[in-house]
Amino acid sequence: MNIPADRLPDQLARGLAALYVVVGDEPLAAQEASDAIRMAARAAGYSERTVYTVQGRYNWQGIFAAGDTLSLFAERRLTEIRIPSGKPGVDGAKALETYANKLPADTLTLISLPGLDWKTMQSRWFATLAQNGVVVEARPIDRTALPGWIDRRLARQGLRAERAALKFLADQVEGNLLAAQQEIDKLALLLPPGACDSSGALAPGGSESFRAVTLADVEHAVVDVSRLEADALQEALVAGDSARFAQVVTDLRDSGEAVPAILWQVTSAVGLLLRLKLAAAQGDSLPAVMRTLWGRDKQRAPQIERALKRLSLAQVETALADLALIDRQAKGLERVGDPWDTLLRVGMTLAQPDSGQLHNRTR
Repeated sequence: MNIPADRLPDQLARGLAALYVVVGDEPLAAQEASDAIRMAARAAGYSERTVYTVQGRYNWQGIFAAGDTLSLFAERRLTEIRIPSGKPGVDGAKALETYANKLPADTLTLISLPGLDWKTMQSRWFATLAQNGVVVEARPIDRTALPGWIDRRLARQGLRAERAALKFLADQVEGNLLAAQQEIDKLALLLPPGACDSSGALAPGGSESFRAVTLADVEHAVVDVSRLEADALQEALVAGDSARFAQVVTDLRDSGEAVPAILWQVTSAVGLLLRLKLAAAQGDSLPAVMRTLWGRDKQRAPQIERALKRLSLAQVETALADLALIDRQAKGLERVGDPWDTLLRVGMTLAQPDSGQLHNRTR
């Protein structure tokens, strides 16, 4: 069964499947889909969680051995298998087929994959996963559909934005769904539902009233880091200039800028690096992928190529996870750590000429 990520809640409401495969290059959609599956699993009593990350030559028998033996302290287990490259190899393909055809008892399996090409999705191992489980497709939102996506997300917060406000917000985030969600969360905090907008109006929303959001509200709420500062952050990151990155972050912090405004710029750069790393791991033509994903920064191509050589896939994935931690810290959902300090650490690690020695994730 194949479903888009936005249909996953309906499927989960009908009952948990034994196998889920989240596939796609849209980070927010993939993250939310995986989180929803984990939450449903916990609610259903899958109290033990084991995570396997497949890289290089991998001992697939370890997954089988773990699946055959349940913990003495947990009746149900959530097993996550992450394949960042999207290519399990010959042995892995056979192992996945065998595993999917005989899923372990009392185990919910979540397999995470990047976006796959048509040929890979027609392969026997992927077809076997799809036949025995639910494939959740985490696809990017088309630019023309982004205002509608933002509108639905705002409605969940009790907000109803006018068309001009939706277009403005869509233009600001440039297709970055994580950045869009951060701005939506910010609007929800600044413009609580039930309050009047700048014109003193409430928007009718069926049986309940929605807070009407105008273009002026959005322009006031969205923190706009200048293009010069945004470019400086991204350029320092990909160029390996840790001193410059630290200086820009310090200046922005001292000037009173909000963390979310800085965060989405860095997240955008790291997210694109991840997509390029995954594309390279799948054997795609790097120049062609770069033209597609980073076409607006053609002059940075040499720096980006050096960054891809300097950083490992694991480092980029860890950085993206740390950026999600910063988001939680900025919202007060994470009690430990300061978001600015964490942002500086992440940037300094990625921008080091040899960041492999500094790859030490702390919580």
